[in-house]
Amino acid sequence: MARQNGSRGSRLNAEEQSLEKQRSEILRKQVELERRLKQLPIVIEKQQEKQRQLKRHRAVVAAPAISPDIRPLGRRSRKGTQKRLPSSQIYAAQVKTLLLIAILVGMLVLLWKSS
Repeated sequence: MARQNGSRGSRLNAEEQSLEKQRSEILRKQVELERRLKQLPIVIEKQQEKQRQLKRHRAVVAAPAISPDIRPLGRRSRKGTQKRLPSSQIYAAQVKTLLLIAILVGMLVLLWKSS
């Protein structure tokens, strides 16, 4: 009978060891899951930021296809503004206009004298 008690004891020891291994495994998994749970909000925020950037990028890329006359919202600009000419070109245009007016006046004076 002593032998049966010994085998029963060894079975109990084996059962205890098995349960202890399962307990330690469960504790290890619990620690891992708690660590992941703490990191989850950070991971979600990063994913949302990537999605926002991707949406912005898609909107910028698709904007010319939707409306070729679209301008960035932050900038103010007049529609149809012309670039300013250099002062030398402005001066040349003024001189040309004055010469044409002088020629026209001269022609009118000649016509007036001839009649």
